[in-house]
Amino acid sequence: MRNAQPDDMPAEGHASLVRGRKFTAQELALMVLALLQQGPRHGYEIIKELKAASLGFYSPSPGALYPVLGQMVQQGHALVEAEGKRKCYRLSDSGRRYLESQAQAVQLIFTRLRHAAKKMLWISQNMDPEAATQATGWLPEFVEARRAMRSALFARSDADQHEQRRLVDILNRAVAEIEQGAPAPGPAVPAAAKRRDAC
Repeated sequence: MRNAQPDDMPAEGHASLVRGRKFTAQELALMVLALLQQGPRHGYEIIKELKAASLGFYSPSPGALYPVLGQMVQQGHALVEAEGKRKCYRLSDSGRRYLESQAQAVQLIFTRLRHAAKKMLWISQNMDPEAATQATGWLPEFVEARRAMRSALFARSDADQHEQRRLVDILNRAVAEIEQGAPAPGPAVPAAAKRRDAC
Protein backbone atom coordinates (compact mmCIF):
# COMPACT_ATOMS: atom_id res chain seq x y z
CA MET A 1 0.00 0.00 0.00
CA ARG A 2 1.30 3.44 -0.90
CA ASN A 3 1.92 5.59 2.13
CA ALA A 4 -0.52 8.50 2.00
CA GLN A 5 0.95 11.96 2.23
CA PRO A 6 -0.10 14.04 5.25
CA ASP A 7 -2.79 16.57 4.32
CA ASP A 8 -0.71 19.63 3.40
CA MET A 9 2.85 18.32 3.43
CA PRO A 10 4.22 17.43 -0.02
CA ALA A 11 7.21 15.11 -0.09
CA GLU A 12 9.46 17.86 -1.40
CA GLY A 13 8.51 19.93 1.66
CA HIS A 14 10.34 17.62 4.06
CA ALA A 15 12.66 20.32 5.32
CA SER A 16 10.07 23.11 5.37
CA LEU A 17 9.73 23.05 9.15
CA VAL A 18 13.47 23.60 9.34
CA ARG A 19 14.10 26.03 6.46
CA GLY A 20 10.69 27.52 5.62
CA ARG A 21 8.21 29.54 7.63
CA LYS A 22 8.28 28.34 11.19
CA PHE A 23 6.85 30.57 13.88
CA THR A 24 6.57 34.33 14.23
CA ALA A 25 8.57 36.13 16.90
CA GLN A 26 5.38 36.49 18.94
CA GLU A 27 4.63 32.77 18.71
CA LEU A 28 8.21 31.92 19.66
CA ALA A 29 7.94 34.29 22.64
CA LEU A 30 4.83 32.47 23.86
CA MET A 31 6.58 29.10 23.61
CA VAL A 32 9.55 30.48 25.52
CA LEU A 33 7.32 31.95 28.23
CA ALA A 34 5.60 28.58 28.58
CA LEU A 35 8.98 26.91 29.08
CA LEU A 36 10.08 29.56 31.58
CA GLN A 37 6.89 28.92 33.53
CA GLN A 38 8.36 25.51 34.33
CA GLY A 39 11.54 27.09 35.65
CA PRO A 40 14.54 29.26 34.68
CA ARG A 41 16.36 28.42 31.46
CA HIS A 42 19.54 29.30 29.60
CA GLY A 43 19.04 30.13 25.93
CA TYR A 44 20.66 26.92 24.73
CA GLU A 45 18.32 24.89 26.95
CA ILE A 46 15.30 26.54 25.33
CA ILE A 47 16.65 25.62 21.90
CA LYS A 48 17.22 22.00 22.98
CA GLU A 49 13.75 21.65 24.52
CA LEU A 50 11.96 23.01 21.46
CA LYS A 51 13.99 20.66 19.30
CA ALA A 52 12.95 17.73 21.51
CA ALA A 53 9.30 18.81 21.44
CA SER A 54 9.38 18.82 17.62
CA LEU A 55 11.01 15.39 17.43
CA GLY A 56 14.20 17.02 16.19
CA PHE A 57 12.68 18.90 13.24
CA TYR A 58 12.56 22.43 14.67
CA SER A 59 14.86 24.46 16.83
CA PRO A 60 15.11 28.25 16.73
CA SER A 61 18.49 29.58 15.77
CA PRO A 62 20.33 31.76 18.31
CA GLY A 63 19.79 34.63 15.88
CA ALA A 64 16.02 34.14 16.18
CA LEU A 65 15.84 33.28 19.87
CA TYR A 66 18.04 35.86 21.57
CA PRO A 67 16.31 38.95 20.09
CA VAL A 68 13.01 37.47 21.31
CA LEU A 69 14.48 36.94 24.78
CA GLY A 70 15.79 40.50 24.79
CA GLN A 71 12.39 41.86 23.83
CA MET A 72 10.72 39.78 26.56
CA VAL A 73 13.08 41.33 29.12
CA GLN A 74 12.35 44.85 27.79
CA GLN A 75 8.61 44.18 28.03
CA GLY A 76 9.01 43.00 31.60
CA HIS A 77 7.78 39.48 30.83
CA ALA A 78 11.12 37.89 31.73
CA LEU A 79 14.02 38.58 34.06
CA VAL A 80 17.64 37.87 33.22
CA GLU A 81 20.62 37.13 35.44
CA ALA A 82 24.22 36.98 34.24
CA GLU A 83 26.12 33.81 35.15
CA GLY A 84 29.60 34.47 33.84
CA LYS A 85 29.30 34.49 30.06
CA ARG A 86 25.86 32.88 30.19
CA LYS A 87 22.47 34.39 30.93
CA CYS A 88 19.69 32.74 32.87
CA TYR A 89 16.11 33.77 32.04
CA ARG A 90 13.14 33.42 34.36
CA LEU A 91 9.47 34.31 34.12
CA SER A 92 8.41 37.56 35.81
CA ASP A 93 5.07 38.13 37.51
CA SER A 94 4.04 40.25 34.54
CA GLY A 95 5.06 37.46 32.19
CA ARG A 96 3.06 34.94 34.19
CA ARG A 97 -0.08 37.09 33.95
CA TYR A 98 0.45 37.60 30.23
CA LEU A 99 0.97 33.88 29.70
CA GLU A 100 -2.25 33.10 31.55
CA SER A 101 -4.12 35.52 29.29
CA GLN A 102 -2.68 33.71 26.24
CA ALA A 103 -3.27 30.13 27.45
CA GLN A 104 -5.40 29.13 24.45
CA ALA A 105 -2.89 30.54 21.96
CA VAL A 106 -0.04 28.70 23.71
CA GLN A 107 -1.97 25.44 23.54
CA LEU A 108 -2.58 25.92 19.83
CA ILE A 109 1.06 26.75 19.09
CA PHE A 110 2.38 23.61 20.78
CA THR A 111 -0.32 21.55 19.07
CA ARG A 112 0.87 22.95 15.72
CA LEU A 113 4.46 22.16 16.64
CA ARG A 114 3.69 18.54 17.51
CA HIS A 115 1.46 18.10 14.44
CA ALA A 116 4.07 19.50 12.06
CA ALA A 117 6.73 17.30 13.64
CA LYS A 118 4.58 14.21 13.10
CA LYS A 119 4.06 15.14 9.45
CA MET A 120 7.80 15.48 8.98
CA LEU A 121 8.39 12.18 10.74
CA TRP A 122 5.72 10.45 8.64
CA ILE A 123 7.41 11.52 5.40
CA SER A 124 10.83 10.51 6.69
CA GLN A 125 9.74 6.87 6.84
CA ASN A 126 10.30 6.44 3.07
CA MET A 127 6.73 5.52 2.20
CA ASP A 128 6.63 2.57 4.63
CA PRO A 129 3.10 2.73 6.13
CA GLU A 130 3.88 0.39 9.02
CA ALA A 131 7.01 2.30 10.04
CA ALA A 132 5.23 5.64 9.66
CA THR A 133 2.34 4.48 11.84
CA GLN A 134 4.72 3.16 14.48
CA ALA A 135 6.70 6.41 14.50
CA THR A 136 3.74 8.81 14.62
CA GLY A 137 0.71 6.87 15.85
CA TRP A 138 -1.20 7.90 12.70
CA LEU A 139 -3.05 5.23 10.71
CA PRO A 140 -2.55 5.43 6.91
CA GLU A 141 -6.32 5.64 6.41
CA PHE A 142 -6.47 8.60 8.83
CA VAL A 143 -3.83 10.44 6.81
CA GLU A 144 -5.52 9.50 3.53
CA ALA A 145 -8.94 10.70 4.75
CA ARG A 146 -7.48 14.10 5.67
CA ARG A 147 -5.76 14.33 2.29
CA ALA A 148 -8.95 13.36 0.46
CA MET A 149 -10.95 16.01 2.33
CA ARG A 150 -8.45 18.71 1.44
CA SER A 151 -8.38 17.62 -2.21
CA ALA A 152 -12.19 17.56 -2.42
CA LEU A 153 -12.42 21.12 -1.09
CA PHE A 154 -9.62 22.32 -3.36
CA ALA A 155 -11.48 20.91 -6.39
CA ARG A 156 -14.51 22.99 -5.44
CA SER A 157 -12.74 26.33 -5.12
CA ASP A 158 -14.94 27.74 -7.90
CA ALA A 159 -18.23 26.47 -6.48
CA ASP A 160 -21.18 28.83 -6.61
CA GLN A 161 -22.74 30.12 -3.41
CA HIS A 162 -25.46 27.45 -3.36
CA GLU A 163 -22.79 24.73 -3.47
CA GLN A 164 -20.70 26.57 -0.88
CA ARG A 165 -23.64 26.56 1.53
CA ARG A 166 -24.07 22.83 0.98
CA LEU A 167 -20.39 22.28 1.73
CA VAL A 168 -20.59 24.46 4.84
CA ASP A 169 -23.43 22.30 6.18
CA ILE A 170 -21.41 19.14 5.54
CA LEU A 171 -18.28 20.56 7.13
CA ASN A 172 -20.12 21.88 10.18
CA ARG A 173 -21.71 18.47 10.77
CA ALA A 174 -18.33 16.79 10.38
CA VAL A 175 -16.67 19.22 12.81
CA ALA A 176 -19.42 18.66 15.38
CA GLU A 177 -19.05 14.87 15.15
CA ILE A 178 -15.27 15.05 15.35
CA GLU A 179 -15.34 17.32 18.37
CA GLN A 180 -17.80 15.05 20.20
CA GLY A 181 -15.07 12.45 20.46
CA ALA A 182 -12.22 14.89 21.03
CA PRO A 183 -9.86 13.89 23.86
CA ALA A 184 -9.05 16.37 26.57
CA PRO A 185 -6.25 18.70 25.40
CA GLY A 186 -2.80 17.66 26.54
CA PRO A 187 -0.34 19.92 28.28
CA ALA A 188 0.76 22.90 26.24
CA VAL A 189 4.34 22.55 27.41
CA PRO A 190 6.27 19.40 26.40
CA ALA A 191 6.39 16.78 29.13
CA ALA A 192 10.18 16.91 29.12
CA ALA A 193 10.13 20.43 30.52
CA LYS A 194 10.37 20.11 34.30
CA ARG A 195 9.93 22.81 36.92
CA ARG A 196 13.10 23.94 38.65
CA ASP A 197 14.18 26.86 40.78
CA ALA A 198 17.46 27.85 39.14
CA CYS A 199 19.51 27.45 35.96
